[in-house]
Amino acid sequence: MIDSHCHLTYDGLYERVGEVIAEANAAGVDRMVSVGTTPDDARKAIALAQRFEGVFATAGLHPHYASLGRHFDGEWSVWLSWLADRLRELIVLPEVVAIGEMGLDYHYKEPDPSDQRAAFATQLAVMREMPEINGIIHNREATDDTLAVLADEGVDASRFVFHCFTGSPAEVEKILEAGAYVGFTGIVTFGSAKDVAEASDRVPLDRLLIETDSPYLTPAPFRKVRPNEPKYVARVAEFLAERRGVSTAELTAATDANAERLYGLPGR
Repeated sequence: MIDSHCHLTYDGLYERVGEVIAEANAAGVDRMVSVGTTPDDARKAIALAQRFEGVFATAGLHPHYASLGRHFDGEWSVWLSWLADRLRELIVLPEVVAIGEMGLDYHYKEPDPSDQRAAFATQLAVMREMPEINGIIHNREATDDTLAVLADEGVDASRFVFHCFTGSPAEVEKILEAGAYVGFTGIVTFGSAKDVAEASDRVPLDRLLIETDSPYLTPAPFRKVRPNEPKYVARVAEFLAERRGVSTAELTAATDANAERLYGLPGR
């Protein structure tokens, strides 16, 4: 099965990445998408994809880093142009399968929402130039604004997965109506996340993705395990399959096909 969103470059995984990948493979996880959150992080993910079979990379700017340009020795607009140029260089590399993660996160006061929207729009402009590549949305407490930015920038939501969904059933309906895929992490297994589990029931199998977002969000019953690892995506698959009354094999056949389609991954 495919872990469609992890961070193999992050502390807790990167320093023992060979072991992490081997354990994932032993658990049946044969492909992993290591998601870049800055251009530098993307380069590290690309280097891993070059070293390890079944590892793929993405390149983007996470909304948590949207204000980096405010520390740039020059105009904000110049930094946004720099960001666009770096992404153009990275996403044409064969190891890179998507742009992102990008989007909006209103859970914290910083970065300023206007900076987040500017960085988001810059990445969407790159996507408009390159219709062959799809993207990853980070959306936290900002569903309406995220969908509005996509519409304003003229990039079809069907080109995206809204990863690590944490919203309500009503929010997932809006995302599905827009045409996007939806990804679920270990959060869906938490007893305190009933709304997320109910929302997962509403996602058609042909638009469902599974992920760990490791090293974060270890699924139940392993919640005390730190860090989370790609091998635990199997538990997310089992949980979702149980809720739907299908076998884990049936569910992962669908989620693998979805990830292959969205990211252009080779089949198995």
